[in-house]
Amino acid sequence: MESENTFLKEVTKIKSKSRYVDPSTKILLFAKSAGRCELCNESVIRDSVIGEDINWSEMAHIYAFGEKGPRADKEYLYTNKIDNLILACPSCHEKIDKDKLVKYYTVDFLLKSKKKHEERIKLATSFTDRQKTKVLKMIANIGTENVEVSNFEMFSALMNDNLIPFDVEQEKIDFTSVPALVDELYWNSKKKEIEQKLEKFYSDFDRNGHEHISIFGIGPIPLLMFLGSKLNNKIKTKVFQRHHDNGSWLWKEEKSLASYDHKSIKRNKAFKKVALLLSLSGPIDRGLLPKTIMTSYDVYELKLNSDNPNYNFLRTEKDLYEFKKEFQNCISNIKSSYPGIKEIDLFPAVPAPVAILCGMSLNKNSDPSINIYNTHKKSNFEYSLTINN
Repeated sequence: MESENTFLKEVTKIKSKSRYVDPSTKILLFAKSAGRCELCNESVIRDSVIGEDINWSEMAHIYAFGEKGPRADKEYLYTNKIDNLILACPSCHEKIDKDKLVKYYTVDFLLKSKKKHEERIKLATSFTDRQKTKVLKMIANIGTENVEVSNFEMFSALMNDNLIPFDVEQEKIDFTSVPALVDELYWNSKKKEIEQKLEKFYSDFDRNGHEHISIFGIGPIPLLMFLGSKLNNKIKTKVFQRHHDNGSWLWKEEKSLASYDHKSIKRNKAFKKVALLLSLSGPIDRGLLPKTIMTSYDVYELKLNSDNPNYNFLRTEKDLYEFKKEFQNCISNIKSSYPGIKEIDLFPAVPAPVAILCGMSLNKNSDPSINIYNTHKKSNFEYSLTINN
């Protein structure tokens, strides 16, 4: 009897050190990772070379299985639970366990990678019966500042608004390979590229029967305004905002607080030229305007009704569309006061979505052309480009 008990103890001891993973744990790990390496995102259930469905995955331990393994911890020895496993391709599995690389592939790094991957899969598979949208992303450097918009950030914002992209690959207008310059050549070349991209975008859009567009844009304000001016107003379009306080693209679910007003701040009946200041993200420094503006122009200003200009005023989507109404009212009032006016010089301090909506709001047949001026790092405003001409 004693020998039998000794044998059972030994069997139990051997099983406790077995690398055997329970089938239910395997299934759960595959489901949470969607059959993709949780480190490089490569599919581990299909061979891309021969194009066949083959399971070539491996299960890597975060805390080492044995005492001498990478990231070993006595508390987690011989642990085959799902919280200690990562679905990996053979290449990543080998890499994270190399002695020279363990200092980079720490427990903290692997846990964060696992969590981020599984959250992304959960998000991507949580879409139900939502309205489909075609995503248009425009990114351009702001001076020397590099910008990017991740798919995860965009999909989070879309899902929050009950939207689902038609396809994973969004249309991208990407100017990040070159710094944002302020010369005529830069503005003209980027205008041409935007026009070419949008021509193809709308051609594909019509051919595939799309009915909705979602826009994510970051870059110099004149280019965003030009983009807005070239969008098709007959197609339902939603513009998203990247918030300065947390970097999220989700519109805030709170009460709309922003309100706007416009007024003439300098008027002389002899002047036939009009300048419009948009003082929203910050005040327009009069000292940075071209000298002729304050001497030979009638000047209007559109600003926040109550608060001082600031980066965080644009919180909700309603805040954005309240601006659109005030901007259109302002343009209409200028047209009424100056019959036959052909152009307005515009000096903006606005966030990206407002810039896009400025371009979208113009009536191509009856509104004047808008000459957009740009400033960078508190330099003087200089002419950039014209829209609606």
